[in-house]
Amino acid sequence: MFVLAGPAIASDGSAAGTECGVKSHALIPVETLGPGESLLVPVWIRGDRVGAHTLSMAIGASTTQSTRALTTGCKMRTRKFEIDLVVTPSLRVNAFVRPSVQNPHERILGIEIENVQSGLDIQLVQSTFTSGHYELLPLRTDTTPRVVQIGSKQTVNLMYKARPRARDVQAQPEQFTISALQQYIFAKDKPTAVPAPIRLVHSNAVLGHQGIDSTHSSLQAYIARSQAHRRRTMLCNAYPLIPEKFHSALFPLYETFGIDFVLFWSETGGKGRTGHHSITGIDLGVPHDYINEALTPPASGAARMWLKDTEHDRQELIQSIANRSAASAHRTERTLDVALRLTGVRRVSEADALCVADIEVSVYNHSWQHAYNATLRLISPSESDQASETKPESSGPQAAWTWCGVTTHTLSVDPLGSVCVQAQVACSALGIIDVGMWELSATAVNATAATSPYAKSLECKLHPLHPSFINVTI
Repeated sequence: MFVLAGPAIASDGSAAGTECGVKSHALIPVETLGPGESLLVPVWIRGDRVGAHTLSMAIGASTTQSTRALTTGCKMRTRKFEIDLVVTPSLRVNAFVRPSVQNPHERILGIEIENVQSGLDIQLVQSTFTSGHYELLPLRTDTTPRVVQIGSKQTVNLMYKARPRARDVQAQPEQFTISALQQYIFAKDKPTAVPAPIRLVHSNAVLGHQGIDSTHSSLQAYIARSQAHRRRTMLCNAYPLIPEKFHSALFPLYETFGIDFVLFWSETGGKGRTGHHSITGIDLGVPHDYINEALTPPASGAARMWLKDTEHDRQELIQSIANRSAASAHRTERTLDVALRLTGVRRVSEADALCVADIEVSVYNHSWQHAYNATLRLISPSESDQASETKPESSGPQAAWTWCGVTTHTLSVDPLGSVCVQAQVACSALGIIDVGMWELSATAVNATAATSPYAKSLECKLHPLHPSFINVTI
């Protein structure tokens, strides 16, 4: 697909804007050419697909003389010709997501940038992120702007920390989708209300000496159009049984756990070519598959189906949504998680080598909808009957320490909240040890009983996925 832009002519004869070709109505302004004269028309072509393409163009002209040289009834002559183009890539940009070890509420977002151009060095100008939930911060912060240059055939990784911002828990795009989709499936009247507007967070990381205003109308229009095109295409492919006219009343444009990314770059030295690359809908992972919750009939208000064919259509729609949910490309994260942090180390006595380490255990709830009642059990290596399933693979010593004091904690965690408890570890030797041995059993508070075969249980039992190392030293 190509977007052509040229000098458009406004109604008053002045030059109109050429913003992404949206306001351009004619590539050639209306002019008169005498015999032997020529007209040069600049045309900008933006190719979205790499490879060989053929561009077809047509030119029309009419004579200004009152002569019958043209065929009777024909007022314009046209000529069509083709231009062969080869679109070569400038940058190859990929995004990858990792969990944060320090704070399970956060994510680590990496951007891999490869300069695939030959003989051209570029420098990055700015990276811009747009999200309704996350604020992006560079992992590396410099007091002075750092110019990032990428040589030909070289690769650079940019690392960012995605930190959730404080917001109204009830105003969730996912919660809107659950209610609207449930009404669409089970109610007689189809939903017509549009989702409430959300306040987008714009995070800019200036990579050169001068940044770009990300709130400019043209830039925001470009990001919104890209996101709308991606979202529309995804919904049409994912839910073919739902007419497109209902998409705006069922699915908000922005999801909570998605990010749009735009990278601006220029030729080294600030001269020559400039460009930008974008990735829309970077998925940071959802706590649970919320679409399945819409497949459960409401306690009241469900419309009765009198015709067999109508009931069959409803079940076919439910099955289609369930199949899509099972094969969803979303990165499903664990609803709850546990983080361990060393806060202090003290020796029991001067004559004894036994040390006690104070550990802060934090339980995080990633769900925006459900609060959880949980029971946390801290398991020592001596409990060999349970260590095999609660201990991830690691090479750290396990016989030189044990949990002491209270090892079972009962707690409640609010939606998108966290609870901290204090624990102690007794160590017979100093050094780095892995204390990541625990079991968390949780049940959602005030969760209604599942009345649909597609609803998933809100009870979970979690064990550590990664080691938790602490450095025990005096």
